[in-house]
Amino acid sequence: MIIDFRIIGTGEKFFMGGYEAMPPFMERYKKLYDFGRMCTLPVEELISQMVKSGISLAVLHAEYSYGDVEQLNRTVAETVKRFPDRLIGFAGIDPLASEDPVSDLDRYLNEWNMKGLNLQPWVQGWYPNDKRFYPLYSYCQQKKIPVAIHTSLNFSVNRKIDYGRPIYLDEIACDFPNLTIVANHGGWPWLDEMVAVAWKHPNLYLEIGGVSPKYISKPGTGWELFLTYGNSILQDQILFATDSLIPHDRVVKELDLLPLKDQVKEKFLYKNAMRILNLSSV
Repeated sequence: MIIDFRIIGTGEKFFMGGYEAMPPFMERYKKLYDFGRMCTLPVEELISQMVKSGISLAVLHAEYSYGDVEQLNRTVAETVKRFPDRLIGFAGIDPLASEDPVSDLDRYLNEWNMKGLNLQPWVQGWYPNDKRFYPLYSYCQQKKIPVAIHTSLNFSVNRKIDYGRPIYLDEIACDFPNLTIVANHGGWPWLDEMVAVAWKHPNLYLEIGGVSPKYISKPGTGWELFLTYGNSILQDQILFATDSLIPHDRVVKELDLLPLKDQVKEKFLYKNAMRILNLSSV
């Protein structure tokens, strides 16, 4: 069994306006990733490929980077409703585009059946420990809603890489000790910080969305600490994810390259995700 803890939608409904409508700060992303495919691949085909690859369930994030965040959340909700046995929805919030972010999140959760929150602080040009996010963290802690936060480099030439450092999650976890926090992309290239913060806070999880297992398994790429501690003290805090950036069939084939113990691999692929999502079965 495999649960993909993070996919983003593909096709015209998710990439509103298509490839040409992507804003200037995404230009570097367009050169590095196959966004042409992502803009045109129907989400139905994405889910079909996911299932054929052996992935039972995926968490579909409303990945706010540009455009109409309300429409994006509605599209996620409608897609989850079409594929209820395959998808769980996480809402996206842009605090700069909302008069009342907490109220918006509450509506997405209760009216649109979202199960978590996805934040991209680098897009706003904020650090994740910015106090303007704190009302959202407080609400999610109270409601026992997991929060996924971009924790890695970004490729925008006018947003600082520093926004994605894992060390800033330490302050959030100290202030909200019962908040479930998921570090998107595993905190690379700051794996020393990521491991230290996760070791300190058992409510902090690491996922590997957007990174090839083949790359993670290769010495010298910086992922050694993830593998070493993920196989031991952090085995209950690691999550499988693809971010939709790498084809599912390729990622699943490469999983055998990860030197994880069998019991750890089960936790990594689905058991830890089931606990976060409060699932008894898939």
